[in-house]
Amino acid sequence: MRNSIRRLAAATGVLVAAGALPIVATAPAHATTKQCTSFIAEGGYTVEAKVRNACKMTGEGGFITRHTNIPYCQIALTALSVKPAIAERACTLGAEGPSTRR
Repeated sequence: MRNSIRRLAAATGVLVAAGALPIVATAPAHATTKQCTSFIAEGGYTVEAKVRNACKMTGEGGFITRHTNIPYCQIALTALSVKPAIAERACTLGAEGPSTRR
């Protein structure tokens, strides 16, 4: 009897975890490359293809991909002569989306 209950509990736990995974792994609809490029433009920089490509690192993909790419986005933008503080904020905005903009 106890083994049956343990098996049922384990199966239920697996089903709950499997059901929650798509919710955690899904990218929010608000995360966009445009958030990053708009912040760069507001900082007085010209937004060209290289800037858009850097911002795409955090503006596209799943949650983990976007957030993992924040440092790479910052490096790419600073290599294009964007101030580090502006690059950091722009890449973070690209990963998070418009809800974090202040």
